[in-house]
Amino acid sequence: MDDKRRARRARIIDAIRKTPPEPLGPPDSHDQVEVAAMLREIGIALIEVEQPTQLVFSRLTEIAAQYTTAPVRLVVLPTVLMIQVGTVGYEVDTSTTYSLQLDMAGRIDDIASLAAVGAITPADAIAAITRARNLRPRFGPVATTLGYALTTIGFGMIINPTWASLPGYLFLGLIVGAIAQLGRPFPSLNPVLPTAAAMIVTMLATWFVADTANDGLLRVIAPALVAMLPGMSLTIGAMELASNQLISGTSRLVYGVAQLALLVFGVALGVHIAGEVKPQAPSTQMGSWSLYVAIIVVAIGLYVYLSAPRGSLIWLAASIGVALVGQAIAGKFVAAAYSGFIGAFLTVPFAMLAARIRTSPPAIVMMLAAFWALVPGALSFESVSVAATGTRVGTASLGVTSAAILSIALGTVIGWSVFHTIDSRLHWPKGLDQPTVR
Repeated sequence: MDDKRRARRARIIDAIRKTPPEPLGPPDSHDQVEVAAMLREIGIALIEVEQPTQLVFSRLTEIAAQYTTAPVRLVVLPTVLMIQVGTVGYEVDTSTTYSLQLDMAGRIDDIASLAAVGAITPADAIAAITRARNLRPRFGPVATTLGYALTTIGFGMIINPTWASLPGYLFLGLIVGAIAQLGRPFPSLNPVLPTAAAMIVTMLATWFVADTANDGLLRVIAPALVAMLPGMSLTIGAMELASNQLISGTSRLVYGVAQLALLVFGVALGVHIAGEVKPQAPSTQMGSWSLYVAIIVVAIGLYVYLSAPRGSLIWLAASIGVALVGQAIAGKFVAAAYSGFIGAFLTVPFAMLAARIRTSPPAIVMMLAAFWALVPGALSFESVSVAATGTRVGTASLGVTSAAILSIALGTVIGWSVFHTIDSRLHWPKGLDQPTVR
C-alpha cells in the first residue's frame, strides 16, 4: 500500500513539475572558442536583464563545467564581461543597455538553464540569445502607457491609499508612461527623461492635482515616478557589496545616487517653476483591504508595462502578494524600514519553488516583479525630494532610507543562501537547480 501511495505521489509530482532535459554530450565536445562565445552571449544578456554580477558569475561557471574541462576565468562587471576558456577562447564584451522586459528576461533565463545542464549546443545558444535580446515588447506604446498608469494607481494604493488621490495617480501615471515611451524610438533621450518626467509631473501636480487631492505634493507624485526611481540599482548594488563584489556594488550605488539626483533636480526645477504647495493634512486613508486590491492592480499593470510572458499573470500576482503581505505583516512587529527584509526573504524561496511547476515562468520573472512592488527607491526619492523642495530632513530620515534599501538587499541574499542550503540537503524532486524551459 505504501509503495502504491509513493508511486501515485511520484506520478502527480512528475505531472506538475518541470523536468531537466538530458545533456547533449560530455564536456569537451565543442571547441573552446565556441564555448567562450556562448558564455559571452549568455553572460552579457543576463547582465542586461538586471542580474547581480555574483549570480551571473556563478551561472556562467556552472554552464562552463558542462562544456569544457579547461580552466575558465571570468570577470563580470555591470557593463563589462571578460572570459578566458583554456588558452584559446578569449571574449570581451560591453553593454550599457538594460531591459525592463520580463518576457526577455524569462527567455534568456530559459536558455541559460538549458546550457546549465548541457542541453543546447553553443551555436544554438548564441542564436537563441540573439533572438531573445532583440525581442520586441508584447504590447504597443498605447497599451504600455495604460499599463504604467495602472501600475501607478496600484503603487499609490500601497504608498498613500486615499480615494482623493486616485484620479491624480491615473493622470500623472499616463503622463510619465507617455514620457517613458520616448526612450524607445529615441534612445539618446534616456539620460534626460528622469529629469524631464520629474519636472513635468511636479508642475502638473502643483497646478492640477495636489490641491484637489489634498494629499501634499510628494505623496501625489511619488507613485507616478516609480519607473524612474533607481530602487533596483540601489538594491542590486547593496546585494553585490554584501557578496564582496566591491567594484560592481560601488558603481551601481553611484549610478543609483546619480539617477536619484536627476529626479531630485527635476522636482526642484518643477517646484521653482510652478511654485510650492502649501502644507496639507492627509486625506482619509482607505481600509486595510486596499493592500490586497493593490496587489492585483500592480500585477496587471506590471504584466502589461513590463511585457511579462504569456500566462504569467497569476504567478506575478502571487509573488507580488508574498512580498507585500510579508512586508505588511513584518511592519506590525518591526520598523517600516526593516519590513522589506521579510518581504524579500520570502519572495526568493517562493519564486524558486514556484518556478519548478510546469505552468510557471522562470524565477527571475517573479522576483523582478516582486522587487518592483517593494519599491525600494520610493522612500529614498521622497526623503531626498523633501530636502530639495525646502523641507528639513534630518539624518534620521536619511538613515531610514538607507536601512530600507539594505534590508531588502539583505533579505534577498539571506533568502537565496538559506534556500540553496536547505534545497541541496533535502531529497525532493528538484528538476533543474535553476528554472528550466517549459
